[in-house]
Amino acid sequence: MVKLDRINLSNDGLTKFFSPIEARIMQVLWENEELTTPEITEKTDIPLSSVAGTLDRLVKAGFATRKLDKGGNKVRYLYSATESMDNTANTITRKVLDSLVDTFGKVAIENFHTYHDRK
Repeated sequence: MVKLDRINLSNDGLTKFFSPIEARIMQVLWENEELTTPEITEKTDIPLSSVAGTLDRLVKAGFATRKLDKGGNKVRYLYSATESMDNTANTITRKVLDSLVDTFGKVAIENFHTYHDRK
């Protein structure tokens, strides 16, 4: 989950901000509108129990939504990403930048300008 104290900049891709299982599930949610837990399990090859527990955490953290579907003879949950990948990236970026500015103030802001000028 994206907690500032768990960010690991040495990891690759989304695993800088999410656990490897969370990252795989989020990627699948971003690529699909709504999925059930078994569908996510099939697309990720992650065990059903791990998917279910991880989805609960992603819902509680606000990265995924859960909707009850009473279609047919079954009652099941449908999961989707709360925001697009780009919007999630914006949310994470703002959290990281806010933390840097809170911690380092003017130095962080000066580095943002230096970084921008390098591009």
